[in-house]
Amino acid sequence: MKIPILLMIFLWFTGCGNQGWIIANISLDQEQNTNTVFIEIVDSDSVVHWYHGKISEQSNYCYKHESFEDITIK
Repeated sequence: MKIPILLMIFLWFTGCGNQGWIIANISLDQEQNTNTVFIEIVDSDSVVHWYHGKISEQSNYCYKHESFEDITIK
């Protein structure tokens, strides 16, 4: 009976509550994490695009919109 109570106390103090996902005191909330797989580009209309690999000024595949898109630098 002591072990479950001690485990509950340990989990309470380590952040397992209604604070979102926390592992080893590192928050896993979407606002704080950045994408490490895709290159994210924000359009002039505030639309986010996800590209992988080298970006060229030709057609690039946007993984968020699942289509090829042309990119121009302004």
